[in-house]
Amino acid sequence: MTRRIVAFLASAALVGACGDATGVPDLNNVSAETIKGGLTTASGQLLVTGLFNQHRNSAIGNYVTFPETMARDALRMDKAEPRYLSEIIGSVQPDNGAFTGQGVFAGFFIGIRSANTLIDATTAADDASGFDAAGRSGLLGIARTIKALNYWNVIEMRDSIGMPIDLNRDINAAPAPWICKKNVLAFISALLDTGSTALGAAGSAFQVTLPSGYRTVAGTPAGFNQFNRGLKAKVELYRALAHGTDAPASPGASLTAAATAIGQSFMSPTAAMSLGVNQNYSTASGETQNARVDAALHLNDAVFDSAQAGDLRRAKIVRTTTPYNITVSGTTITSLSDFYQSLGSSSLTAALPILKNEELLLLRAQIAIEQNDLLTATTFLNTVRTTSGGLAPYALFATQAAARNALLYEKRYSLLMEGPQRLLDLRAYSRLNTASFTAGSKSSPFPGDVFTSALPIPINELNARGGSAPMTCP
Repeated sequence: MTRRIVAFLASAALVGACGDATGVPDLNNVSAETIKGGLTTASGQLLVTGLFNQHRNSAIGNYVTFPETMARDALRMDKAEPRYLSEIIGSVQPDNGAFTGQGVFAGFFIGIRSANTLIDATTAADDASGFDAAGRSGLLGIARTIKALNYWNVIEMRDSIGMPIDLNRDINAAPAPWICKKNVLAFISALLDTGSTALGAAGSAFQVTLPSGYRTVAGTPAGFNQFNRGLKAKVELYRALAHGTDAPASPGASLTAAATAIGQSFMSPTAAMSLGVNQNYSTASGETQNARVDAALHLNDAVFDSAQAGDLRRAKIVRTTTPYNITVSGTTITSLSDFYQSLGSSSLTAALPILKNEELLLLRAQIAIEQNDLLTATTFLNTVRTTSGGLAPYALFATQAAARNALLYEKRYSLLMEGPQRLLDLRAYSRLNTASFTAGSKSSPFPGDVFTSALPIPINELNARGGSAPMTCP
């Protein structure tokens, strides 16, 4: 992380307000120095509120738009800002000095700093603080889990480019080393484990209030640990699916760890598909609204064309009779589909899932596919397909290839416009290429497409390192 970013983080470790907490003062003035003399229930709540609020502010807007465009599902067709297309699709890769190349990055590091501030304050607290031992364990479990989530969100977008992880440094220290993806994923997985351990010692209730989007599933230490285990399963699955030098020493061990963790999550074949942990939004003054409500945000028509007849998830795609057109780098792009109108009259406050039951069921199927357990894979895919899609169930898959094809279809429509999941899967299965987008109406409409797989290292990061960021894999 650059000195410039560190300096900013030190002065703004917590940003904004969270409408779910009552009596919230200016979070921008909370710092590690402010609470060094002792952690109180009030300062602890401020730190927790700021941590969640910062993640909400980071994981919205371009966190959805950029990867869904890279996966060729989304099209932000704004004639006043064509870079959403010109810097991501076609024959040009994102520039590390452009807003796309620098995007979906710094906010998550602010979140990591927020988590470190909470961890340091909690670790320094004693029996005279506003929290007892169980309460402090709860704070550590929350902070470590959300800290891991912020790291995961960065690596989702940077992939094999890697990222720095040794971030709890003095402001005058040298920039943190740039670490390879394999070691980043191992670090995130271990961090989730330490968070889980802390949550196990946190008693039956938190001594702080969590945002409303967390309370249904993760409002208690036990429930938050189920959320933690769901994240662990996701990280371990994609560790197993990593390619080349990013692959773990034992992909099978990662798949086993993923299967164990997801069994400890809130996954349930009988619960509502929407059950989960969500980013919450509000139209109240000073609050954050759902950034997916964007009249310029459309969908590649291939998303509609590729949906199977009768799939209930097609309702997420709003079709129009008047096409949207934009010319980018000499190519005219047309869409008859958009997404945001499907959110309805409550679109500005519509929640964005962080992790939901439907995704966990699909992840369980994906784990089984990679373990060549096609019976389990068929069972879990059909749970989602019949419930969310209203479609006839699949017959028992005969091959891994057939199961993977089905998985990619189900995940595409169940998780449409909710984050980078589609991009991660196309990368994992080496399908982010022209060959995968040339089947009739499913083809990519972008001549000379190079299919950007990851955003670059932002220019500020390179400048802080003398113009380069040599990757290490210690």
